[in-house]
Amino acid sequence: MSQQYGPPPGPPPAPAPAPGGWGPGPSRPNHPPKSSKLPWIIMAGAIVAVLLVAVGVVLLVTGKDDGKSAAEKSPEPLGTMYTPSPTPTPNDSKGPNDVGVEVGYGVWFTPSKGWLPDWDKTKAGKNYILQKFSTRGIIDGYYWVRQTTLYDAKGLAEHLVDIESNGMEGVRIGKGTECKPANPNIKACYALTYTGTWVSKTGKKVAMQGFVTAYQDQFDRVTASDAALKTTVYQRRVNELTYMNNTLIKSF
Repeated sequence: MSQQYGPPPGPPPAPAPAPGGWGPGPSRPNHPPKSSKLPWIIMAGAIVAVLLVAVGVVLLVTGKDDGKSAAEKSPEPLGTMYTPSPTPTPNDSKGPNDVGVEVGYGVWFTPSKGWLPDWDKTKAGKNYILQKFSTRGIIDGYYWVRQTTLYDAKGLAEHLVDIESNGMEGVRIGKGTECKPANPNIKACYALTYTGTWVSKTGKKVAMQGFVTAYQDQFDRVTASDAALKTTVYQRRVNELTYMNNTLIKSF
């Protein structure tokens, strides 16, 4: 038999008599009546919250939090994270120490007496030679200045020594040193020395002794002096290479 759920059969129970036995009492509400003041309290709280948010936005926009308006605040100084400092421009104009031969980047050098421009005009940079006049094409030494932005000072010095010693026999390369020229415009300096025997196309062998010194300026432009002399004249004429190199340093 199926079960059914519901009120028991029969008439509903009679209401309880009112006090004093005079009959049913008045009906009572199940919940107490709501106060008419509650909606107004909620509305007033919402209005106050909106006003507080509006005041905060005004303070944020106008800068009233520090007592100054946006117009009264001073702009950020140059060099801050908001306004980067301007990049300096190199001054390559001719100066009082720029004498003799212009290489580039505002760098010059003065050739020593008896040194002449290389007859091979296809070479990069500026190359001056100490020619042995008794034999055409045979020289006692050279002073060659080249420039680049592809290497730093150390990298270019090592690169040039490798190139110069590539066609030599018995090459010995000295330990590289970081030099410190007096010119403050030189950011970095690196020097290397080497010795070796140069072999001509006819098989003639000439012992050579040389050095490479590379100078890097404040804009990372590198100028290198590549110099060498025959070993038989090195001690007698190395001061001429030193003189040319010193004029180069002063020119930066």
